[in-house]
Amino acid sequence: MERRSLILASGILGGLANAFGNSIGFFLSQETERSVQIHEEELGMKTRVHTKREVLMSGILSFLSTLLALLVLITPFIFLNIEISIVLTFILGIILSSSMGSYVGKMSKQNPLKTGLKYAVLAVVGASVSHAIGDLLSTIIPIHTNLV
Repeated sequence: MERRSLILASGILGGLANAFGNSIGFFLSQETERSVQIHEEELGMKTRVHTKREVLMSGILSFLSTLLALLVLITPFIFLNIEISIVLTFILGIILSSSMGSYVGKMSKQNPLKTGLKYAVLAVVGASVSHAIGDLLSTIIPIHTNLV
């Protein structure tokens, strides 16, 4: 049970940190883009300027969507054994990533299947690198044997 608690605590804390980081990044990116748009408009260029509400909503929606992904990916660890949860979460992560990629591909008038596959591959690469870093850290930082 201690291992499950460690997984849930680190997943939730990491997910919350990620959600805050994503939302702040989106907000600052949109603020910067808005400043550029205002400058272009002042120079007489035809451009659409994001409203302050759009900028704020971008940050809020980024936070909420990251939290939703966290909930989807952490839920198996609450109800299932750890080994099954790891496999299920990996599959869910690939499905979420490819779905988002397909949506982005469709919205940007690119091939949705190709873009979805690209997102899925990036998710697998990210998971693999994260796992490798975790393995490396476990050799450096002693972990109690009853947690493993």
